[in-house]
Order: sequence, then structure tokens, then C-alpha cells
Amino acid sequence: MRINIEIGDIEAFIELSETNSFAKAANNLNLSQPALSRRIQKLEHELGTTLFDRTTRKVQLSYSGRNFYERARGIIEAVKTATKTLNENYSFPSIIKIGVVHSALRNILFTTLKKFKEMEPRCKVQIIERSSNNVVDSVLGGECDFGINFTGIQEPGIEFQSLFVEDYVVVFPKGDRLEKKRKIKLSEIKDRSFISIWKGSGSRIYFENALALQKEDMDWSYEVRHIPTALSMVEQGLGITLAPKLAISKDYNTLSFRPLIDPVVNRTIGLIKRSGRDLGYDAQKLYDLLIEKFKK
Repeated sequence: MRINIEIGDIEAFIELSETNSFAKAANNLNLSQPALSRRIQKLEHELGTTLFDRTTRKVQLSYSGRNFYERARGIIEAVKTATKTLNENYSFPSIIKIGVVHSALRNILFTTLKKFKEMEPRCKVQIIERSSNNVVDSVLGGECDFGINFTGIQEPGIEFQSLFVEDYVVVFPKGDRLEKKRKIKLSEIKDRSFISIWKGSGSRIYFENALALQKEDMDWSYEVRHIPTALSMVEQGLGITLAPKLAISKDYNTLSFRPLIDPVVNRTIGLIKRSGRDLGYDAQKLYDLLIEKFKK
């Protein structure tokens, strides 16, 4: 007798067993409630029994469901153990896909990748550069194993692991009068041509939130979508901008920057992955290396 049961069906059964709620289980699994219901119905059909007693108020395990629960957990654990063993010993390369906001690449990912490749030379790493919103979508949709992003743009079903806090700085051409200052207040740049990042971006949100706390505002002369574009415009003498410190690499050797202190603007950089989902063996190893790097 051939039974057509998928691992995803068993995971859905376990999640519903532990939450007793189709809404909560569906959210944790990043499924719609109808999709979760179809998985449960399919599993019940294949097993030839009712696994849940359903009422208008609640859902709970039936007698058959209680008997199946421990076996189901055993199946999932066996699959995880087998997968880990294979990952530790297989000869073909795995591909790890990471969604990254551009400004986090150079100072966060590159040095860790070098160490990781020394440990796991067979692995391939695909770096997918996206805006912060799109990094979240890529992780939720399964296109990326995990992402490097910042707080403020999160979604249900995402787990955020903080790495460090990064300050924003005022960026201007070398030789500008601002170069004489150690720190800069908003009042000292309000008369300058300001290059802003587009309104839906994380950088703009952080800046506007900081301004709102002090009941201030800042007019802009130019608005662009990406920080590298703003920095290139500063190089051309079109104005000044506000950017995360890590975004200013040595390649921008004609630019200077100073901390903005009134108001202070910062963001928390961290790792994101789907809640309740285990990473593959190699992806988890790289994920852990990134956490280790910033714990020191």
C-alpha cells in the first residue's frame, strides 16, 4: 500500500497540534488558512482517520491524533538527523542564498565569507542584493535562506537576530566648511542642498522618526532611491546627504563625514530568517559565524 504523505503535511499537523488554532498555525508556517486546511485534510485522507476534533470554538487532537503526534515528531526528528548527516558528509556543493541590503555587504559579510569558505570550500554562496523591503520578501518567499537587514521593516513570520547598532552620518565633499566640525547639529545644515533617500526607504523612515521626536523637519532638493546614488551626487557637488556609516567605503575618497548628534539617527543591523524554520546545515553554519563575529 502506497501512502502519499509529504514532510510539509506532517509539519502542518504538528504545528496545529501545538497551537490548537488554524490561524496561529498558518501564520507560523507562512501558509494561508485554506492551504493549511488542505494539508490536514490530505493527511487525514492518507491515514484513513480523523486527527482533529473541530468545533466552532476550537480545534484539538482526536484519539487517533494523540496517538499519531509522537510518531509524527519522531519522523521529523529522523529527517532532520538524516539531513544533517548527509550535509556533513556529502560530496556535492550546497548553495546558500543570502538576501542583503547593499550597505551591509562590505563591512559585515565579506570578512565572514572568507572565513566560511576556508571552513567549507565546497559550498557556494549566492549574494542577492536588494532593498530592505525586498530582502524581507525574499526570505519569506523562500528565495533566500536568510537575510541581512535592519529593524523597522519587519513582517509576521520573520525572526530578527540583532548584530549591532549603526549610526548615520552627514556626508559632504572634502574641503567643505563642515569638515572643521567634530559633530554636526541639524540646525547647522538646514540651509544646505539636501539629497534625500526616497520616502519608503528605511533610511528615510529613521531620519523622519528622529526629526518627529524633536518636532523638526528637513527639506530636500533631490530625492533618490539608493544610497550609492546619493553619495555620487555629493561627490559631484550637488549637495550633502545622510547615510549609514558602513555605506561609505574607501572608494569614496573625495568625501568626508561627521556624526549627526541633534538628532541622533541610527539603525540596528541584524539577520532575518523565517520563524519556526530550520536552516540547512551549511546555511546555519554561516548564520552562526555572523552572530559570532559581532559578539566579540
